[in-house]
Amino acid sequence: MQKKLIALAVAGLVSAPAFAQSNVTIYGSVDFGYTFQNRNIASGVDSRSAVDSGISKSNRLGFQGTEDLGNGLKAVFVLETGLAGERSDQTGLWGGAGNRQSYLGLAGGFGTVALGRQYTPQHLFTAAVDPFGKNGLGDASHVLAQDARLDNLLAYISPTWSGFSFVAGFTNSYGGDEGLENKSGIGVLGTSPLKDARVWAFAPSYSSGPIFAALNIHQARTNESDPLKSIGVIEGYFSYDLKVVKISALAGQRKTKLDGGNDLTIKQALLGVSAPVGPNGKILSSYTYRKVDTDRNFLAGVATGYGDGAKLGQFSLGYEHSLSKRTTLYAQYAHQTQNRQQKGLLGASALSGAVGAIGATSSGVWGNGDGYRQGFAVGARHNF
Repeated sequence: MQKKLIALAVAGLVSAPAFAQSNVTIYGSVDFGYTFQNRNIASGVDSRSAVDSGISKSNRLGFQGTEDLGNGLKAVFVLETGLAGERSDQTGLWGGAGNRQSYLGLAGGFGTVALGRQYTPQHLFTAAVDPFGKNGLGDASHVLAQDARLDNLLAYISPTWSGFSFVAGFTNSYGGDEGLENKSGIGVLGTSPLKDARVWAFAPSYSSGPIFAALNIHQARTNESDPLKSIGVIEGYFSYDLKVVKISALAGQRKTKLDGGNDLTIKQALLGVSAPVGPNGKILSSYTYRKVDTDRNFLAGVATGYGDGAKLGQFSLGYEHSLSKRTTLYAQYAHQTQNRQQKGLLGASALSGAVGAIGATSSGVWGNGDGYRQGFAVGARHNF
């Protein structure tokens, strides 16, 4: 069952009702809770205490459907948007976070082909081994530099052969639509994404019984090489469910190549443990680590202080208690450790987001770049 879910999820086909008899299914999640954060990187910044939404799972509303075309062929689609409800000053549908997924595809005995904005294999494999599912204070993406979704993506998900399957994908626009001349690099630092970078991905996986193992390889290459040339990623994932405890791990490397040999390499890893407590409870724990290595001062003269040896670690602990199949209570705690070089990266968050090397959510425990290094949250989640 797990291998089927993993294979379909890579194209965004996460929920089983997408292949139900009805043409369209409405689904989503609603999550609200209380968050307290402190130990900000910047001196003189007070602690934060607030009611937040989407803590243990991002709030969302989605429509997914299927049509039987005959001869084993089906048309499938997903339209999904993010939601937020604790404040009125947020953009997007109903104050939400905007488009999460939107794709159309064909599925049959040959596998699934899907076109549109979709999750990357890297994101979905990480969510499969992260005890927190890449959500909340314990979210591994507060440390790991990763690509969650890609626009205009053509994805192919193979059938499963004795537990083995693979995903392949390609897009000619790393983030957003193509530029007018189809040769923009990163444009103005901090303001333009890698619009015209070509991205290809290949991600094989194996899932059988208690074992899950996967490999993600993807590369983004710009049409203009001044100053960014390419981003190359390779990551491995593993989990083993012993019933009384589930152990999981991730290890990988992300290398950004620039003109003049000023390369930047990020080495990162995750170790996770989760264990059931009685019929309705579950303990979650993880440690996530990242180190940045540069050949010389990265983008010297533009990102002053963007030096070598930045280290970031995060320890996370959580508990979830199911009141029903759809409603869950949770508590989470996370604490980060950062060396001097890593603290210096906080001021370069716009640049790091532009080049896709560090990730815009890597500066604080709560992934909004606010610089807090410790947090606690309690709340409730309902899936529908």
